[in-house]
Amino acid sequence: MGQNTITTAIAATLLASSAASAAISANAATINLSANGAAQTVNNSATDLGDGRFAHTGFWASNGMLVQWSNLITSYSVVNGVETAYVSGGFTIKNNNATTPLVLDLSVLMAGSMGAGATYAGSAGGQGVNFSFSSGSLGSTAGAPVWAGLVNGTQVGGVITSTQTVNPFSLASFAPQSFNGSAGSVTSGVGMRLRLSISAGMESSFSGAFSVSSVPAPGAVALAGAAGLLGGRRRR
Repeated sequence: MGQNTITTAIAATLLASSAASAAISANAATINLSANGAAQTVNNSATDLGDGRFAHTGFWASNGMLVQWSNLITSYSVVNGVETAYVSGGFTIKNNNATTPLVLDLSVLMAGSMGAGATYAGSAGGQGVNFSFSSGSLGSTAGAPVWAGLVNGTQVGGVITSTQTVNPFSLASFAPQSFNGSAGSVTSGVGMRLRLSISAGMESSFSGAFSVSSVPAPGAVALAGAAGLLGGRRRR
């Protein structure tokens, strides 16, 4: 891991609905980003890979701060007529500004709806490195979860609510954590949200997952771990 590069793998979103309900739209996914409370314009491109798959890649950069992402969003049908969408990818967050901390709020949103009785599950973990000669910090903003899900525009669940002090040229890590719950009826889309406070001179990466499913099978929410979500791809 070089001083100016931290490789990340973040964010998987698994969405399911019955064939009778409207699908979550993979090609209509949007990325919204604010930095230190101000909305920003992002550079994002979507490529149709065929077979219902879309690759989203992009970045935002300003004043020595850089956020990069690469997401794969997939829509397809599986057994019993259940329609599923899935997004996985990576985010790199660098704050090479000499003095200014970065408070990042980034969301990936997909439009659409699902039937009643939906459940959600998610997980996340991450790390960061302090490349400055001063003590730094990384983690939650005012106790809000670093990683959370979005259902109908409302934040649900979430993990990593702590902030770590990071000594000069030291590593901070957040072990994977998971969450789950009832999403009810999904009428206006789902997504994921990353909220992070990172001090000057630090670079960070977080990997995470979020799923919403209308299949009320016992243990469906047990796929909160990233490995479990990735396993869902093999059931196509």
